[in-house]
Amino acid sequence: MDQYPTLKLIAEKGDLIAIVIGLLPVLGALAIGATVVWHWLILATGLVAGGVLYGLTRSYVELVRVIADVMIPR
Repeated sequence: MDQYPTLKLIAEKGDLIAIVIGLLPVLGALAIGATVVWHWLILATGLVAGGVLYGLTRSYVELVRVIADVMIPR
């Protein structure tokens, strides 16, 4: 797996990467809400987008782990 450093990174640190990517829209919504007129819809949109991105990233990480386990010799 040393010849595929990106797959190794995603397979090992994928859970943390998914959490960070999922938190980005939430933090962005908080930043926008703090600088512009605060509205609950901004936070709701950030939470929904964060959940969707977390789910998509998590599924991508699982796919990479399956591919790494099946296709790459150890």
